[in-house]
Amino acid sequence: MPSHTLFDTAATLNIFRLFSKHTQQDGAGGPVSYEGVAAQKIQQFWESQKPISLLLPAFPWKSPNPQKTLSQSPDLGEELGLTRLNHLCNELAQVFPYGAQIAIVSDGTVYNDLLGYPDEDVFNYGKELRDMALKNGLDSITFLKLVDVLGIADSKGMSKKSLLDVTVTCRSELEKRFLDPDFSIEMEIKNHSDTALTYKGFVKGAYDDLRWGSDTPEVVTSNAGLYQAEAQRVAKQMTQRLITYTKQAYEKALESRFPDSIRLSIHPSSGRSKFSVPLVPQPDCFGLTPWHSCLLVTAQGCYRTTWRKDVTDPEAYQVVIRNGIPYFVREAASD
Repeated sequence: MPSHTLFDTAATLNIFRLFSKHTQQDGAGGPVSYEGVAAQKIQQFWESQKPISLLLPAFPWKSPNPQKTLSQSPDLGEELGLTRLNHLCNELAQVFPYGAQIAIVSDGTVYNDLLGYPDEDVFNYGKELRDMALKNGLDSITFLKLVDVLGIADSKGMSKKSLLDVTVTCRSELEKRFLDPDFSIEMEIKNHSDTALTYKGFVKGAYDDLRWGSDTPEVVTSNAGLYQAEAQRVAKQMTQRLITYTKQAYEKALESRFPDSIRLSIHPSSGRSKFSVPLVPQPDCFGLTPWHSCLLVTAQGCYRTTWRKDVTDPEAYQVVIRNGIPYFVREAASD
């Protein structure tokens, strides 16, 4: 029986290596340390004859910043990202007899209020992602919300109104259950390189997108000095929420709800505590997330994540519409 044998994890771990991309580590050369943790979890799945369970906090909401994205709906970037995650599960199933499943937990409601993004926008984005996955037959993916992580209710059986009504309760419950009042953001950033990398991306995102939040007054967005000051204030508050919640309270909530799952991340990392998986792999960098970019199809047929403001020349680029939604940007072939 499987419970009395050791499973050879080499081929399974190699699949994770093929799909992941990590920053250089000190004394790099050996395998990333999370592989040891993953190997133990794979063995446990083997012994229990269950599919490998993957967990990915991601897909919070679509940035409303028109300099970044084509619209607030999922587009080709999300389609490619979801397809790649489903492909990862399919590849794992080729070497692991019980298959693999991935749970995507939207972390949007953890902090969308700080940027003035309505809870309803987060809900709508998640709904469209589910529809996209269903339409494309991505049946290795399940979607969960904060309400599921906390065990307050099953989001699948809740109406839109009920989910929106419980959002504030979820935020306060997350803090109440898992937040350590003595947790130091400064020390966490200083002592953990992965946290510092995440922090850097969070702060830049806050500065870029704050002006597009519905709660930011025009008197602020139209004045460079006031906007800079407001961006710094919100970035500081956002750092407190994001790092404390995401690195501590949210991480604890995820570990409590999914103690056996193998962790994935869409943020660059050293690979010490999770596998970092680019959703749309790029040749020279980790790449932008689909919800903070648009997808460019080059004249050579390659996929590139970029910002909308960088592909606006009508003679060089064309926005392709699909089902009434701006879906990707096509680069014109040179003469």
